Amino acid sequence: MESILQEKIESLRFEMINQAFINGSLTHEKVISVSQLLDRYILLYQKLILKKAQLKLIS
Repeated sequence: MESILQEKIESLRFEMINQAFINGSLTHEKVISVSQLLDRYILLYQKLILKKAQLKLIS
């Protein structure tokens, strides 16, 4: 699961940069849309890492 999230995050980062280049603006709606999706995946990844760390402390 962790590696799948990492791949998705990297893919979205690339897409966000690409959209910014294509549209010539960091504030273009497509760039913002991809950025918001990227934020969601980063949050999921952080929660997963935190949960793994907590489980290590318990065991």
